Amino acid sequence: MKKQASLLLILVLLLSLAACGEKAAPQKGPEGTPGEIIDKIYENHQPLKLNVFTMDLDLTDPDAVAYNTGLESGDKLSAAAVSEAMMGQAYSLVVARVKDAADAAQVAKDIYDKVNTAKWICVEADTKTAAYCGDVVMFFMAGSQFAESATTETMLEAFKTVCGGNITVIG
Repeated sequence: MKKQASLLLILVLLLSLAACGEKAAPQKGPEGTPGEIIDKIYENHQPLKLNVFTMDLDLTDPDAVAYNTGLESGDKLSAAAVSEAMMGQAYSLVVARVKDAADAAQVAKDIYDKVNTAKWICVEADTKTAAYCGDVVMFFMAGSQFAESATTETMLEAFKTVCGGNITVIG
């Protein structure tokens, strides 16, 4: 009887150790294309007081990828879209879906660290943030003159709503 109890205890310990070693699969981000997710962010945000346009990002064009994200290539991305002000103002919202959700944190950090906040002629963004949810990364930057329309906090809050309340903020 003692041997059976000992074997049972060993089996339970081995199973619990095996369970601790398993990593949970990264969650999937919100449904939709990056452009559709941008639309959902705007739907959950206060009305913008500027005109913006949204376009899909050509991930095969390294110059377009670098200009909009700071990334050297779009190799880790499956799709991306960017929404910017129509008149060369310092305002940019980027949403990207990564191929592997395990890369989302690093991609968000890389965009946050490497994007050119002065990519426009004569204007520069002085606020920026990045966040991710599952396999979706959101990056936002703007000049502080847009504080009445959109801030890093209000964009993060809208993205959080789109993601069902679960995001990780990078900056």
